[in-house]
Amino acid sequence: MISLTEIEHPVNFVVFGATGDLSTKKLFPSLYRLFLEKALPKSFQMICVVRSTLSHEHFVKLIEKNCTSKEKNPEHFKTFAQLISITVLNINQTNSFKTLSTQLATHMLNILYFAVPPTLYGQLTSGLAKTGCLSNSTRVVVEKPIGNNLETATQINKKLTQYFNETQIFRIDHYLGKETVQNIMALRFGNAILEPLWCAERIQYIQITVAEDIGVESRGPYYDSTGALRDMVQNHLLQLLCIVTMEPPAQINAYAVRDEKLKVLHALRPIQPNDVVTKTARGHYIQDSYQMNQMSYINETGVDPLSQTETFVAIKTEIDNWRWAGMPIYLRTGKRLRNRHSEIIIQFKEVPHKLFGHTSSHLLANRLSINLQPEENIKLFLNAKTPGKGMNLEPMALNLDLTSHSKSRRWEAYERLIIDIIQGDLTLFMREKDVLSAWQWIDPIILGWQQYMPQPEPYIIGSWGPVAADQLLARDGYIWHNPL
Repeated sequence: MISLTEIEHPVNFVVFGATGDLSTKKLFPSLYRLFLEKALPKSFQMICVVRSTLSHEHFVKLIEKNCTSKEKNPEHFKTFAQLISITVLNINQTNSFKTLSTQLATHMLNILYFAVPPTLYGQLTSGLAKTGCLSNSTRVVVEKPIGNNLETATQINKKLTQYFNETQIFRIDHYLGKETVQNIMALRFGNAILEPLWCAERIQYIQITVAEDIGVESRGPYYDSTGALRDMVQNHLLQLLCIVTMEPPAQINAYAVRDEKLKVLHALRPIQPNDVVTKTARGHYIQDSYQMNQMSYINETGVDPLSQTETFVAIKTEIDNWRWAGMPIYLRTGKRLRNRHSEIIIQFKEVPHKLFGHTSSHLLANRLSINLQPEENIKLFLNAKTPGKGMNLEPMALNLDLTSHSKSRRWEAYERLIIDIIQGDLTLFMREKDVLSAWQWIDPIILGWQQYMPQPEPYIIGSWGPVAADQLLARDGYIWHNPL
């Protein structure tokens, strides 16, 4: 893969929905950090597409705080701001696209970032195509969730593939840009010690948790029509599951890696509608009597007071293939939980005979803990002798601290993915088949909830979710691994 600084042809990074939260809080701060490190191409400009007239000065002020929160040199940001131009676009008027078309010359690499609702993708690409804004070198980036179910996802993807081929479409999931997530593949396929143990014969279960301590904030209207299952499980959690459980790819490239991930989705045991009561849990957060400064979900701005949308979901599933048959996998995500914490737990089976059981009350089975946020580290818990007399054992952690390992600043997820987009590397992005297969697995759960579990179970803000989530594991004799 060539260095970005070696790219000689001009690059346009076009952001549709440039004033939205995603753009102002994630995209432009990431672009600014790459700019500071001189990681962007020599000839690079950002075209910010907005719905109504907005001055350059106003827009720059809008993004400045998030961009410069960790960097105090105003001259650097002024230089960065000079790379920004503003274009007003009315998506309902074809003539409105003509101004943009003059900026997107065919000899340039034009990257179109759709930071807008997926329902607008078809109309947007149609307007761009009719006014000559698209070429074979154009790349389009689309955010999750793509659709609301299998039917709408199919429609959206059909509209995208009408104007772009699959190598031009970058379906982004920022979790896949995290260093720790990529390190999972490095650990598994770069170390002979772990791969032979990576199977149902050696592993008791896997837990994947993505917990947030915030509520829906300003996203009430969007979230109430989406919910945790569509917003998080269909993309983030299933993608993490695929990376943890996929077979070794023949090569580390977009084709081989995504082929193996798709095989996992195909092997994922379906949850039929009548199974949701025993294999899923759903809830929404409520205010406790002493939490007067925090609102229940149904009192959030833009949320229907009679809402049946879940802010928490837990699922038990299995993968029906030779490597994983019979081993449970537990997925969990939610808002307003006790801590912001994302973690993958690989719980190994106990030793067949406990030689030290009579002296070691704390002897535990080995566990691999892969932390994604707020810290990024990987810990392998082993049993070792406690210093002193006797053969008492206690669990100790071998810690792979990814933060302190390197003195250089580690790129954040969006930074890494932006670089991959410019370089044309699709390895960490989803294909149409991936998205549709995920929805095919999710849809029966949604149907089952409508039929058998229409009302989410309340859980207290600051807890670890509804009681049903604990019962989901208790039926198998396990508990969730909650951080302290």
